[in-house]
Amino acid sequence: MNKVDLNVNYVVDGILTVISTTMLYEQSNDEEIQNIYFELNLGELNIKSKVCTDTEYAIKHLQKSLPSNIKLVCCQSCRYGNFCPFGDSDNEIFCFKYITINSKSDLCEYFSRNEKFNNKRSRKLLDYCTEYRPISHNEYYTYR
Repeated sequence: MNKVDLNVNYVVDGILTVISTTMLYEQSNDEEIQNIYFELNLGELNIKSKVCTDTEYAIKHLQKSLPSNIKLVCCQSCRYGNFCPFGDSDNEIFCFKYITINSKSDLCEYFSRNEKFNNKRSRKLLDYCTEYRPISHNEYYTYR
């Protein structure tokens, strides 16, 4: 089992907080990451998320494992984060900060017309920036 210690941003009772979080995973012979899960310690509360086959779902399971007063604050949970509709790598999301996307077709068109976009705006799912804004499906388009 491989282990990576991460400093992950959370909102705890309305306050932005960095909490050491451990990502555990196995790696197959072809270097593919599998059996991913997260662990963190919150005082007397030890949290272990459900084991999953890819990072995106492992992060979703982590959020579901947290108490209701704690939320993940990362690119995957940011309204600017979008997945590439043509396919992306595990643990990859793209930042659309300062770009207005209104539909899936807008998103597809953006990726198909902007070749340099992938390198410039590629992020890890648990990355964080100060421009973070929570997802609000009723107000902003977010492709998930």
